[in-house]
Amino acid sequence: MPLILCAMSAFLFIYFELSLLVWIGTQLGVLGLILLLILSAVIGVFIIRLRGWYTLINVRKQLAEGDIPTQSLLRSGLWIFAGVLFLLPGFLSDLLALLLLTPFGEKFISGFIARKFALFGSTFVFKNHRTFNGAQTSDETIFDAEFERQADEDKRIK
Repeated sequence: MPLILCAMSAFLFIYFELSLLVWIGTQLGVLGLILLLILSAVIGVFIIRLRGWYTLINVRKQLAEGDIPTQSLLRSGLWIFAGVLFLLPGFLSDLLALLLLTPFGEKFISGFIARKFALFGSTFVFKNHRTFNGAQTSDETIFDAEFERQADEDKRIK
């Protein structure tokens, strides 16, 4: 059933995208339509390039500070997805890209992704049902060992 729903949604999206393209083409003319499509593609490329560099610099800085850059990566992923939507020819995809760039769209998608990945928390449960929150467990057993690599003179695979 979900496959049929996805196929039907894709068909409707393409139908509305083409219908909107034809309607805007009749209102503005072919030259105006082509210029608007080129402009939206240039905006998409600009967003992708700019956000890529920003993400690279910001993630390096956060990792150097010892932070986990999840919010930064999520935001940048949304911006890059919006840039890809701008690259697609059509105005419905451009409207979806603009919606993603608004704070409402960002919060909606962030909440959706957070609900999907809610299983990955900061608490881990081991086989003996002790929890670990990044601190020492109640079992204070310390295992001390030394490692020594032995050279294989015969160069054989064991």
